[in-house]
Amino acid sequence: MNIQLIFRSIIILLVINVPSYAIAEVGAGSCEILEVIDCDKNQANLTPEKGKWIFGVGIASVNGVPEYIGSDESRALLLPVPYIYYNGPKMKISQSGINGKLFNSENLYVSLSLSGAIPVNSDKNKARKGMDDIDGVIEYGPSFKYFLKGGDTKNNALFIDINFREARTFKNESLNFSSSPSIVFRKRLDKDYFLGHVSISGSFKFEFVSDKYAQTFYGVDPIFATATREQYTAFGGYAGFRFNTGLRWQKDNQIVSLFFAHSDISAAKYSSSPLVKVTTHNLFGGSYFWLFN
Repeated sequence: MNIQLIFRSIIILLVINVPSYAIAEVGAGSCEILEVIDCDKNQANLTPEKGKWIFGVGIASVNGVPEYIGSDESRALLLPVPYIYYNGPKMKISQSGINGKLFNSENLYVSLSLSGAIPVNSDKNKARKGMDDIDGVIEYGPSFKYFLKGGDTKNNALFIDINFREARTFKNESLNFSSSPSIVFRKRLDKDYFLGHVSISGSFKFEFVSDKYAQTFYGVDPIFATATREQYTAFGGYAGFRFNTGLRWQKDNQIVSLFFAHSDISAAKYSSSPLVKVTTHNLFGGSYFWLFN
């Protein structure tokens, strides 16, 4: 097996199987699916002893997933997803990545930001028919979280998340970068419902991508121009915004989550591309997890 095939296999496993590690951001062409399924904005409810691992299995259903952000064609997905959580003295591994306290600060944390975009089969998409397929994308890089209220292990918190990620296709081709600075909140409701703990969370994100990233998803080379699809050069920069919110219920070793996400690329630098058929998207769904310990 060659190096490229090994790399591709690892990335596919990350994108398909790791909840909220991948397919996380709204950037050009990505479609935030797993970040809202059960990210750790509400993980403070677990509060296991230091150094303990928690594993589980789950399933998630997502509706309204666009072929790419800007496409007027969408799909529904049913995904098996694992559950991973570790609360160490200096590092936490959870549904939203790997987090560590920075400089012994109670307010500033650094983590690994992972995101991605699902592949697009152009022959099955009317706007892209006849064009090259878009390979899946994985994005990775540092994320800095600064808590304005609460903290990383608090039930109620408000924080700013600044991240910067390198973007690569499954074929290991660099698309340069993407970034999604955001404001995130979480709150545990004071009253228990249906004998379980209930939390709500949400985030508001601004998306930015490189020229090469934008061109990959929204550019039209002269060879692919038609009477209804003019040649187009896409430029990076501002790539729209996204709001997502979730409701999470947990009792003992069971977790149920409901989520909703809205994205808007009407003011994105590439919004005039002939491949952009709609400028807003809504996706929603739910998930169920069973924890082993």
